[in-house]
Amino acid sequence: MQQIIPPSFSPNPNNEPEKEFDEIILDIKHDDQVQEKKKNKFRIKNIVDFYGYLNDWIIEQSPVKLQEKLLFFQLLAATLHAGISVPEALRMLEKQLKNEKLQRGIRDTRLLIEDGESFANAMRRSSDLFDEATCSIIEAGETSGKLNEVLKELVNQYSRLSNVQKKVKSVMMYPLIVLVVMILLSIVIIIFVVPKLIDLFGEVGNLPLPTRVLIGASDLIQNHWFVLIIGFAIAVTLFLLWKKSKQGSRQWASFLLLTPIVSSLLKGMILSRVTRIFGFLIASGVPIIEGLKITSSIADNPIYEERLLLASDDLSKGISIAENLADHENIFPSMLVNMIAIGEKTASLESVMLKIADFYEEDLDTKINNLSKLMEPIILVFIAAGAVFMILAIYLPILKMNDQIMG
Repeated sequence: MQQIIPPSFSPNPNNEPEKEFDEIILDIKHDDQVQEKKKNKFRIKNIVDFYGYLNDWIIEQSPVKLQEKLLFFQLLAATLHAGISVPEALRMLEKQLKNEKLQRGIRDTRLLIEDGESFANAMRRSSDLFDEATCSIIEAGETSGKLNEVLKELVNQYSRLSNVQKKVKSVMMYPLIVLVVMILLSIVIIIFVVPKLIDLFGEVGNLPLPTRVLIGASDLIQNHWFVLIIGFAIAVTLFLLWKKSKQGSRQWASFLLLTPIVSSLLKGMILSRVTRIFGFLIASGVPIIEGLKITSSIADNPIYEERLLLASDDLSKGISIAENLADHENIFPSMLVNMIAIGEKTASLESVMLKIADFYEEDLDTKINNLSKLMEPIILVFIAAGAVFMILAIYLPILKMNDQIMG
């Protein structure tokens, strides 16, 4: 007697419903395995696991300096120029770089490339290490088959940005060190000298105002130091939370752009970076609208980011970049707008933007040099004012006591 097999249990290998059902089962099993791995990652069984998890967390939170990224791209450009493939070059660089977070990012990028991802898309997975501008430049190099040339130019861009950062930090380091030393000396005087003044002069109410201010500061530091620490911690936390908020970040950016000395340096840094990256993106083959959007993300200022995004939207509607930026002369100078207008009319926007970037970098160098010269007399005046206050606070009651004795 012939066995009849029901259609739903047919062994036909071309049975599509059964195949889809099997794929669904496999996908569910795969998702369960991924979830189980995630659970095991955060499951702390002993003290070794705890320290391992803590070490991973610290590495993930640690920053990657611009100088370290510059070194990575320099080594990558050199290895690719020698004829080594991208995955093999990344494998070599994993062990040569010291920053563990960057090492992990390079390893993840290499594994994704070996799985079939493009270099640019693999870098985009590590967005905390590589910004969108860098990824777009790499993508343009891959598409055009000129990755080596693009990497060399990318190294030049990172070198210029790194030099600007170094110059600004060098100018700010000197006054910062002086300020810290003055604060430490003031604390030493308040803790060790002022209490002896109280024992010597007696009642605080009869003392001159500078001396009373110094004694009040001494009492606050010695007897209420915990209140100062808690208050300082709360103030810093609230400030950081406010600064991270959308409204707070915009207000802070507006404040910096209105501060006399800081505003000039900040605008120079932003405009030199924005114009150079924008010009390089266009020269690499990135569309102008997309280049504006990418450039807005590296401005690192919400006001400039908002204006550049609006310019990219208006450009898609037929409004030129120069016409859009002309109404905001406080952040986009008229010289910049006029140069952009010339570049748009002559179809040479990329070369014009790179020339503008050179101008702003030279102008920024001049401002930094002038600021470093101006800092010295300002710091001397600040130190003199602090020294005069301390002398008055200590010697005024002595002179007053001497007058009473002589009188």
